[in-house]
Amino acid sequence: MLSFALASQVIGLSGASGTRAGGSLLLLALAAHYQYLSLPPELGWLATPQALGAFVALLAFEMYTQRDSDLRMVLGLAQFALSAGSGATVALASMGVGTEQLPPWAVGAVGAFVAVATLSVRQWVHTRVDQLETEVLHPRRWLLRTEDVFGLGLAAVAILWAPLSLALVLLFTLACGAAGLVAYRLEARSRRACPAGCGAKIREEASRCPRCRADVPVAKAVDLRLGGRMRDALRGALGSGNSSAPRMEPGIQRDGGKAPSRLG
Repeated sequence: MLSFALASQVIGLSGASGTRAGGSLLLLALAAHYQYLSLPPELGWLATPQALGAFVALLAFEMYTQRDSDLRMVLGLAQFALSAGSGATVALASMGVGTEQLPPWAVGAVGAFVAVATLSVRQWVHTRVDQLETEVLHPRRWLLRTEDVFGLGLAAVAILWAPLSLALVLLFTLACGAAGLVAYRLEARSRRACPAGCGAKIREEASRCPRCRADVPVAKAVDLRLGGRMRDALRGALGSGNSSAPRMEPGIQRDGGKAPSRLG
């Protein structure tokens, strides 16, 4: 019969794959490399120096792409494939490919499912949190930092003390649900009913309804030039002290003559 500790390790490592796929593979490979746990012969390559280097690069690439919205959109399906593959691999490595308790395909399917489910919950929360981004408030930045720590920590706990990892996965799921609900309610406060009467709730900064595509008046203007104005002011202050060119008074041409009047 499948032990509780082994099932917890499979779920914990698979959940970590849905958060940081490269991190779960890296920590599993390090544990096997230093003989903290044994891998089945079919997966012995995970503990080789070449594989460790590849997992470090994979983790760095994954953490970088998570912080770039354009790369996240381009690599959307690839991220699901990466998490599913990582979840299946760490599950098979935990159970052993030649286990008699469950067939290998079932073990891999469970690991891939847990990883993809975790990734789906993460992306749902990110969609909610992205709508709260402002020029001052950056909740998604802190969410990514939390995920970095949680993903690596969950993989380490699944290897060192497996039963705790199951509790962390459940806590992560509940926390994501609560965070998504709070973000949805906060974002809903900045929405209004569509003036065209289609029933959609649109943001106060919107100039067009996403449902009926009707042009609507902007209820709240967003100054997108705030950061640019601050840079322009700083450059102007720095440039004024270094510039040696004489300043021209209004209405005075460079040749010393007065500019022609437009009043005639």
